[in-house]
Amino acid sequence: MQDHGRFIPLADHASIEAYVGYEVDPEWSLRDYEREEISSIRKNQDLTQVKVLRTKSIRLDRLRARRLVVQFVEKKQDVVIEHIIALHQGVEYELILRTIASRLVKDEKQLAKVLASWRLTR
Repeated sequence: MQDHGRFIPLADHASIEAYVGYEVDPEWSLRDYEREEISSIRKNQDLTQVKVLRTKSIRLDRLRARRLVVQFVEKKQDVVIEHIIALHQGVEYELILRTIASRLVKDEKQLAKVLASWRLTR
């Protein structure tokens, strides 16, 4: 099996994941990926009080991307996921910050460093 990502631990309940894989469906837009991610989170029966805090278009280096932030309760903890999705030539790129709500501001600084360093390579 090939290596498709990296897991960066930030704390016991906080991490950043960088993932690369083939597009699920070449016909899907970034908004389709965004809707699918939100739907998947809402369908998870272990999560309650699911709220989409914001979604917006951003740039990931030179690629168009979508950034969505979702908050929910899991095992009595307020959890926030910040999910960035970009597509390029049949490849899906994802950066995912998962943290508890009380750490969000601190952990978003780490995500900003990852975003600033992200580049397409050959």
